[in-house]
Amino acid sequence: MSDRIVETPLRVRYAETDKMGVVYHSHYVVWFEVGRTEWCRAAGLPYSAMETSGLLILVTGLTCRYLKSARYDDAVTVRAMMTELGSRGCGFGYEVVNADDEVLCGGTTRHVFADVTGRPLRAPQEVLDTLEAFRDSGEKGGGSTGEG
Repeated sequence: MSDRIVETPLRVRYAETDKMGVVYHSHYVVWFEVGRTEWCRAAGLPYSAMETSGLLILVTGLTCRYLKSARYDDAVTVRAMMTELGSRGCGFGYEVVNADDEVLCGGTTRHVFADVTGRPLRAPQEVLDTLEAFRDSGEKGGGSTGEG
């Protein structure tokens, strides 16, 4: 089994930086969400479609390790991969890299599948099958957000 990586390019916006022009730490977590959302979209299951069907993916845990700073106007890429998948939840791993492919930040998130009231539930089998097939394909895929 090989975890499929989806890469999403971003450009650091001024509003994401502090007075010194360095990306404020919480924005890396937002970038993880961008990567995760694009991974699901590339798998054929956009978050919006899952939510419309009544399936939510709630964050239950997060790790983040900062290694180097990104600065205003830097081109960065968020790499996201699904690292765990079960009937009741999933996990993702992330790297944020700069234009020289240096890792700036890495992390993980853990999620539980839930209904619209927040009650945990088993994901429908067709959702699990779609996510598993995409994850196990092992090819690098591109995100679709661009420099948003």
